[in-house]
Amino acid sequence: MSMEEKYGAIWIAVEEDASAQLVFEQYYPDITKLQVIYQQSNGCFLPYSFVPKKDRQWTLPVWSQENEKVMMPTIGSAKEYLSHFLASST
Repeated sequence: MSMEEKYGAIWIAVEEDASAQLVFEQYYPDITKLQVIYQQSNGCFLPYSFVPKKDRQWTLPVWSQENEKVMMPTIGSAKEYLSHFLASST
């Protein structure tokens, strides 16, 4: 697990390891949302939508998941899944 500053908040890469790699990342500054998709070695896709949350331990906010872990069969279905989190923010 690694931590870094990303788009003004602390990013903790929890899924990126030998079994999953980041294949999609999109930041939406107008609604302060970060969406990523990981691809597992078995070919499945893990989409996540994040929003910044304040944490007393850190000066910067922390990117916090909006959704539970789900597995999708294609990157297209993963992006469609994430689009629902964009629609709820507008």
